Amino acid sequence: MSDRDRPQRDGRGERDTRDQRESRGQGGPRGQRGSRGQSDSGRGRRPERPGRERGDGGRRQQGPPFPDDVNASDLDPEVRRDLLTLDKANAEIVAKHLVMVSRLLLEEPALALEHARAARGRASRVGVVRETAGIAAYNAGEWQESATELRAARRITGNTALLPLIADCERGLGRPERAVEIARGDDGRALKGEDATEMRIVEAGARIDLGEPEKAVVTLQAENLKPGQVGTGPARLFYAYASALYASGRRDESVTWFMNAAAADIDDVTDAEFRLTELAGDDTPAAVDEQDVNGVDVLADSAVSAAPAAEPESPAPISVARVSAAPVSTEPAETELVSVEPAVESTAAESTAAESSAAPAKVEDETPDVAVPEAVNETVREQQSVDTDSIESVEGTADLSATSSYVAEDGAGSQALVDRYDALLLDLDGTVFAGHQALPNAVDTLDRLDIPRFFVTNNASRRPAEVAAHLRELGFDATDDLVVTSAQSGARLLSEHLAPGSRALVIGTDGLAQEVREVGIGVTRSADDRPAAVIQGHSTDTGWAQLSEAALAIRAGALWVATNVDATLPSERGLLVGNGSMVAALRNATGKEPLVAGKPAAPLMADAITRAAANAPLVVGDRLDTDIEGAYAVGIESALVLTGVSTVTDLLAAPPEQRPTYVIDDLAGMFDDIDSVRVSDQPGWKVDVDGSTVTVSGSGDEIGLVPAVAAATWAAVDAGVADPEELRIRAEGAARDKLASLGVTLVG
Repeated sequence: MSDRDRPQRDGRGERDTRDQRESRGQGGPRGQRGSRGQSDSGRGRRPERPGRERGDGGRRQQGPPFPDDVNASDLDPEVRRDLLTLDKANAEIVAKHLVMVSRLLLEEPALALEHARAARGRASRVGVVRETAGIAAYNAGEWQESATELRAARRITGNTALLPLIADCERGLGRPERAVEIARGDDGRALKGEDATEMRIVEAGARIDLGEPEKAVVTLQAENLKPGQVGTGPARLFYAYASALYASGRRDESVTWFMNAAAADIDDVTDAEFRLTELAGDDTPAAVDEQDVNGVDVLADSAVSAAPAAEPESPAPISVARVSAAPVSTEPAETELVSVEPAVESTAAESTAAESSAAPAKVEDETPDVAVPEAVNETVREQQSVDTDSIESVEGTADLSATSSYVAEDGAGSQALVDRYDALLLDLDGTVFAGHQALPNAVDTLDRLDIPRFFVTNNASRRPAEVAAHLRELGFDATDDLVVTSAQSGARLLSEHLAPGSRALVIGTDGLAQEVREVGIGVTRSADDRPAAVIQGHSTDTGWAQLSEAALAIRAGALWVATNVDATLPSERGLLVGNGSMVAALRNATGKEPLVAGKPAAPLMADAITRAAANAPLVVGDRLDTDIEGAYAVGIESALVLTGVSTVTDLLAAPPEQRPTYVIDDLAGMFDDIDSVRVSDQPGWKVDVDGSTVTVSGSGDEIGLVPAVAAATWAAVDAGVADPEELRIRAEGAARDKLASLGVTLVG
């Protein structure tokens, strides 16, 4: 299940009265963002589900009654898949309770909690049910119950994305020091992307609770404080930062950031404009010492964005995780909750500056008399989140470009690409080797690396030991533990959805079958055994007979997991038929969609990041639609190598989610100057885009040519002046020779 399909945590602790609402109410984590997406990305734990739940046919655990218009089919299909371990009658009732939670969470949180408790009574071993109970308890102000349920959900699913909300509950229980411990613990520091942002916001609120507002300011400065972004995430982050500045006594700077928050807040999820009115009138807000870290409607843009309940005539599927919410008036004992939903991500190691309470120096903004914080020591990558837009400028915002731009560590000169990161997550086919041959410069480059490298492959046909042995045969230094496969991630997905001892139909190699057995799931090759799931991976032996068995099982209701959806498989002979083509055949035969473990889906990439234990990993691969999009899915940077499937022509037409940070000819480019291979304007190269014609000239550094052309072309496509499907490339001199050598078809 994607991160959009989780129960949201709206109105976290927001109050009706101004003085109460000013403290923690809106400053905590945003919602179930990544609940399933992150649980799928996995922490390697199996759900604690010994068997099918409640065979009582729905005769017990009555719970609140349902309105006549409530149907189990209203629940999002992916959420319903989590209920497959229940008998049919019980699953129908649990689904209805979850639908009611979705409907009532905002307006009647107490009744929503009753439905959540009824669902929990029937399905206490299903992760999404426990998670929903935790969200409902949160909105009802039952902080202890919420923490208990969320911890149970995390135990079942292994989903560390719940940590920010658990920490927020600790604040609600009057234990801000415990919230800081969670944020600074190993699991809290291992969070990535939006989840890491949420955790920092909670930590900032806890710092304020503890009387450490300056530490709250520094904690938030590790995030992307680039004005000009719009959307719920930036609005909440800017509001949180403004509130932390205000709590630390830096009123002028807080005004600037409340202005930034108001400009970003196109969905009206904060009260930034009201705060500005207060500050303009010198009307000091109440409860300054417990300043709300973001004044935000917590669920407003949560991982589960759901529309209001549909009309009875044509109900749309409801994800229990899809509830947008208005503030809920609930006040925890003595302390207040922080909740915010930033949509930006941190990009490097945690800022050591968070331990210091010294305030950053000020610099003058272009607008007179407005103080703006100076860039902090921790550099932050300027990157847009998947759910935010960007604008060139917004009136009334401060420009902190320097805060978010990358700066070489020595402050000047060059830096090799590899030196920016603490681990490489390398694709195999088309990146490291092609079939039975190592690609040019691959062995030498990897031998020179001083940082860990992990081999992350969508190919599920071989086990890690076999992959490592093949790498060693080609001259690479590789051990089993350095290999992360989609077969492993696919097997883990099964373990999270099935009770131990369940049976899965395996379409794939014996290696895939063994991965399935090792997570406690039985293996069959026949639909006659009535398997609970089908897992499909690449195998050269897969044919009509095997696909037909899978089709029968899927049509009978079996969960379907695909290890990957690569349409082709690179080899020394060219592109062969990949698992994705076989998946397409089953999709066409059944009308169903599989859960996907491999790239570009998040599970495999998240497993690799967890294995690497890295703070700033770099994905390196040859496919835009798997490697690069997979990096995008988990919020980390990527480098495209031009040695495999994706071409320069593909790169120029790539949609935003498939655009790499860097482009290099082959792995030797890991030691090129980082700025020369970054997709951006490059000195010495001139790129003009007229309509859909791209004209390239100049004589700059050869390694910067493709990055320069990509940057200019994407800008034109995004501005609507070029059609990515109709691009024509003209080039002169050195540019023509280089592009032709890379297989680009040139005109003129």
